[in-house]
Amino acid sequence: MSKDFGNFDSILIIGLGLIGGSLALSLKEEGFTGTIYGYDLSKERIQTAQELNAIDKGFSKLEEIPWDKIDLVILATPVRTFEKIAKQIKPFLNSSTVVSDVGSVKGDLIENLSNILKPNTFIGIHPIAGTEKEGIENAVVGLFKGAKVIITPTKESKDAQRLKKLWEDLGSKVEVMNPHTHDFVFASVSHLPHAVAFALVDALIKLSKETGIDLFSYPGGGFKDFTRIAASSPTVWKDIFIENKKDVIHAIDEFTKSLQELKKYIQEENQEKLIELLSESREKRLSLDKS
Repeated sequence: MSKDFGNFDSILIIGLGLIGGSLALSLKEEGFTGTIYGYDLSKERIQTAQELNAIDKGFSKLEEIPWDKIDLVILATPVRTFEKIAKQIKPFLNSSTVVSDVGSVKGDLIENLSNILKPNTFIGIHPIAGTEKEGIENAVVGLFKGAKVIITPTKESKDAQRLKKLWEDLGSKVEVMNPHTHDFVFASVSHLPHAVAFALVDALIKLSKETGIDLFSYPGGGFKDFTRIAASSPTVWKDIFIENKKDVIHAIDEFTKSLQELKKYIQEENQEKLIELLSESREKRLSLDKS
């Protein structure tokens, strides 16, 4: 199948961080021949993006962007900035310009953005890819190749199909999901693990202060692997936790119950229950390597 990237000729990426930068570089790597514009409040990031040949032209003022040429706008900033940005760009949009995002929270946010941007189409996208690093200087060419990408359209439309084709041409595996189902799923498999990693590091900070022993002088490979994601952007994850508050709290509550159950079995020295819990968890984790 030939690559037409959804027949978008010019793309504006708002937010030249890790994901926005990786998207720009990956589009060029995969043969996108249209124009890629970038917008960021940081002139330094714009300069870096141009030096990396990620974008063709960059802007730090919305009014300077050639809006009449833009087919697709992609929001690649922290999720709690989306509604503010949508209101700011609305007066500039052509009637045919499609707006999308790469955020990891959908739910009510999709409906809010759709209402703000009407009559323009908004289609939510969540690429399941990234690293704990920040900034376009850490952008990864081919970051989305082979990665799952979730699309959360509120209704079937030709623009949703165009977005699907664009991401498929980047080598991604696109799956359609209800926006609220999306938030429950990723609160469980992504947002909760990040919360646990941040909390674990915080617990060790407090234990170090309590004992006067710098526990971070003794980490093994397991600790480093488990807590790698605690090096992620505080701004990005603050927004995710708050924007998906209901599902994240539900997931944390369930995790807390499981941790309390484990604590109870340890206190009781209940070897049978410990083996049962640990074995079930081990088998489920091993099954991931077979899928």
